[in-house]
Amino acid sequence: MGMMTRMVRLWKADLHGVMDQLEDKGLLLKQYLREMENSLQQKQARCEYLTQTCRQIEQDLGLREEEMGKLAKDLDLAVVKNKNDIARMLIRKRRSVQTTCSHLKQQQDLLSEERQQLEGLLGQQRLQYDQFKIKAEAYFRQAKNRQMDEGFPGLDAMGDFQSPTEEEIELELLQRKEALTPGGAA
Repeated sequence: MGMMTRMVRLWKADLHGVMDQLEDKGLLLKQYLREMENSLQQKQARCEYLTQTCRQIEQDLGLREEEMGKLAKDLDLAVVKNKNDIARMLIRKRRSVQTTCSHLKQQQDLLSEERQQLEGLLGQQRLQYDQFKIKAEAYFRQAKNRQMDEGFPGLDAMGDFQSPTEEEIELELLQRKEALTPGGAA
């Protein structure tokens, strides 16, 4: 049994090695960046949705509180005029509005908490995305440099290109001035 297990493990390792060689690391890296960006956009959209929903709930609460104020005035008036049937109906309606307000406040609190957690997570993930993007750009630059080095095989033998020194620049400038002057050597 041990020999068969080792053969299977060797076959799997060889298959994984072939797959690794087939995969283009640059393409995978770009795909990971796109997926990360898409995920960030989805989270941002969810955060904006939660913010908008909280605003709508706040507006609805304001309207309900105005309604409660009107109901309280009408209730006081019904009690003063001894209209008990109307007062009972207003009390029921007022309690219904109070219950609705209570549920809306709970929902608003839950959505606000979710939004805060999501904003914190979004901030962390944006930072990770930015760091990953910087590393990916460095990888692509290195890959491009390697590709250029492979395209120019004699480049390593010649050494790195060096920028000319100030003295070399001044010498060439003097030579060009001398060549262009009428009395200079042509």
